[in-house]
Amino acid sequence: MTYPTTWAYPPGQLTGQDTKALTPHEYVNAEESGLLDQYLGRPPRPPAEGQLTRTDLKHMTPQQIVDAQEAGRLDTLLASDD
Repeated sequence: MTYPTTWAYPPGQLTGQDTKALTPHEYVNAEESGLLDQYLGRPPRPPAEGQLTRTDLKHMTPQQIVDAQEAGRLDTLLASDD
């Protein structure tokens, strides 16, 4: 199945090798926070409510982008590994 290009995994995805160093408690926390989504074969996630995507930026003026950044609507995009 393919997902929209605006969907993404949370930044900081862990690999199988990374999981070997985690305590059971850390593993549960990583799983709950989505850091194991890609490793566990889960689908990427849609953008968070109110967050803008790269596609949204293509249709915005520079001032609108600055305003969105100041309002925190680019936090997810700026934190991504892309």
